[in-house]
Amino acid sequence: MKTKNILSISFIVSFVLMMGCTEQPYFDIPLDENGNVIFTGISEVTSNGVTAADPNFTINAYFPNAKPGDVMKAEVLKNQVPSWDPDGALQLLPLEGSLKEVTVASDLTTTVTYTKAEAGLNNVGDAVTIVFSGDTDSGIISITLQP
Repeated sequence: MKTKNILSISFIVSFVLMMGCTEQPYFDIPLDENGNVIFTGISEVTSNGVTAADPNFTINAYFPNAKPGDVMKAEVLKNQVPSWDPDGALQLLPLEGSLKEVTVASDLTTTVTYTKAEAGLNNVGDAVTIVFSGDTDSGIISITLQP
């Protein structure tokens, strides 16, 4: 009798686990009108970089999952000691005043320009990370100030 109860409970638990894992609404695969999976591209973020002689730099991005007219936010992240923990370690945090809004063009591209001062690139070797975020796509690139 005891073995029968253990087997019954094991079967019920296994069944519940399998049923709980079959429907995953948080993992939506895009489908076309015929029910076929749509394979989308990966965003590409590029820049020619920045040198000590350049006053500014431009970042170009292609967002294949975005829609024309989508508004994306571009922001500079830099290694900083957090203001709330002056004795803490360096962390990649948003640079104050660096948030910009850009609109995705009809060819699914966008461009943003930062001055070296806006991006906190003061000395050769300084590095920042620029992130793009929107409702439909995102991108990231690292920029280092070259001599």
